[in-house]
Amino acid sequence: MPSLSSQLASDIMKEKEHLYKLIIGQLRSDKFETIARDLTIALKNVVGKDGVMLSSAPTNRLGQLVHYGLKYEELNEETASHSKKLEKATNVGPGLDLEYDTDDMNSSPTVIQYETAYVTSHKAPTRVACFTADGKLCATGSVDASLKIMDVERMITKSQQTQKQEQETHPVIRTLYDHLDSITALTFHPVTTHLVSGSKDCTIKVFDFTKASVKKAVKCLEEGAAVRCLAFHATGDYLLMALDHPIIRLYDYETLKCYVSSSNLSQHRSSVLAIHWNTECTMYVSCSSDGSIKLWDGVSNRCVKTFEDAHNGAEVTSVQFSRNGKYVLSSGKDSVVKLWEVTSGNVLNEYVGITQHNHRTGASFNHTEDLIIAPDEKGMAIGCWDARTAEPHPHLVSGHNNVVRAAIHSPTMPAFISCSDDFRARFWYYRGI
Repeated sequence: MPSLSSQLASDIMKEKEHLYKLIIGQLRSDKFETIARDLTIALKNVVGKDGVMLSSAPTNRLGQLVHYGLKYEELNEETASHSKKLEKATNVGPGLDLEYDTDDMNSSPTVIQYETAYVTSHKAPTRVACFTADGKLCATGSVDASLKIMDVERMITKSQQTQKQEQETHPVIRTLYDHLDSITALTFHPVTTHLVSGSKDCTIKVFDFTKASVKKAVKCLEEGAAVRCLAFHATGDYLLMALDHPIIRLYDYETLKCYVSSSNLSQHRSSVLAIHWNTECTMYVSCSSDGSIKLWDGVSNRCVKTFEDAHNGAEVTSVQFSRNGKYVLSSGKDSVVKLWEVTSGNVLNEYVGITQHNHRTGASFNHTEDLIIAPDEKGMAIGCWDARTAEPHPHLVSGHNNVVRAAIHSPTMPAFISCSDDFRARFWYYRGI
């Protein structure tokens, strides 16, 4: 019986014979007969048995194997890159989970413990805002069609600076103009240095905010209706958007190819007002002025569940997944904020005590998902609740002189932005003790 080492050596020699035959066959296929003959002679006493020369008919088999091998390698590299981007984008801490009791008291500061760190003004009502995934930048959009990008660290430290330092490190790092009507949607690309905006002028524009002298968009996509909302896939490869129209569109961000659900019957019956991906991007949620909330498969783009009359027939104005994907937070014009369990479709908590009848405002988790905040039309305030118990906390008097239209919390720190019809956006921060 041959030993293991001799068997291994025999297998290696057989593989080499096969390889050299493929090389000779490829050379003959490519009309290099002389080189193929010389190689055959050179290999006679190396791999041939008892000095017998290797021979091979002309064949392109080696070329085909190389072609498929390179394609496989490229696919593996793309898959690894996609996985790394997704892992980086979804590397967030634990959030709300009602299935487990916690012995730790809620240590997150309530909304009245925040203070205004910075105020910026537009020339018309300020309606939308967003943060980068790492919470280092934020942006605001106005009815005056302008956009502002601000450095969060600069806003936090501004109140402690001298006048000379303020001029050198101004929090507003970019002011952008390229839309012709109100800004209605904003989102930062999760990987690149792009800010994407939507407007009532029926366009979606991409701004590269690393280019200090360029105030115009580097890319523009024209649509057939006003843009309502935008949401990036965690890798940045895909962009969800909703127009003043019932059908949600999914765009490949690189090629701008558009995809929609193949089932018309599963679409909303009226304009979509908000969309949001879950952390793993296996699912997204949408809400509409038709009063429904829909859950969609993030791969097939098919609707998998619908919550009809989610807010007693009123418009549903915002939706947001919890980090673990178990819950959806929604708000509506019935002045109620609700926490839904995704699997059962049941309402687990209702957060009441604010007024949201006239405007499409919304609700937001704080960075730890211990608390929920939402604008209150009555008194121009910000409401706050314990996410687990739905216990209300004292409202924050916002300091705005008109209705607060949005309150967007940072994903990484105790900070949020409030936008108002008084033309201002306020950055709020909890400095601690």
